[in-house]
Amino acid sequence: MRSAPPSITCLFFTDPSLPAFLNAPAGRALAGDLLVECALRPALGYVLNLETPANYPGVAGLLGGVDIGTLAHPSDALPAPIILAAGADVSAFAVRSALTRLLRPDDRLRAVTLLVPITDARTLGAALAVADRFAIAWDAAAFPHEDLVDFARWIATEKLLTAENFAGLHAYAPAGHSPAHAQRLGTLLAPVASRVPGFPAGITAVAV
Repeated sequence: MRSAPPSITCLFFTDPSLPAFLNAPAGRALAGDLLVECALRPALGYVLNLETPANYPGVAGLLGGVDIGTLAHPSDALPAPIILAAGADVSAFAVRSALTRLLRPDDRLRAVTLLVPITDARTLGAALAVADRFAIAWDAAAFPHEDLVDFARWIATEKLLTAENFAGLHAYAPAGHSPAHAQRLGTLLAPVASRVPGFPAGITAVAV
């Protein structure tokens, strides 16, 4: 019997500290069997100390028939192997086209997670609709940049998120973060958490 296509989660993230969140229980629940950095330039490879040569194609390599197993890198710092962003700038058109290749049945994969920097979300746009569910990982300890506001406006306009497919806004910060900051953030999130079942109202402490 032919295997079914993998389920796909799209996890938007605000900071390259994302691997720390993925190793927390909430992050591991979103990780699946394969992580795919959907970015036009490398970022997570620097955090993971994984070298990506200039000729490494990232997920765009699927367009040329490169096997997922060849593209994916295992890392002790992640709960699943990862296809990193291409070693050199890559066309957004190529990344968008490659995402549909992830829908092909593969006996090795039951669940795939797209890791999408909020700075590239608008560029990838409607191609992200391949995902079955969406979530946001927010490094609440990092100083907010205007990109965060731009992303919020885009996601509201794009209407990708629904009550059925939204897997939550996950605020995380290094263990030992300021209690006052945590309290302020909890106050801001509490009204939303009261309206959305399962929505986390506080900060997840992560080891970095």
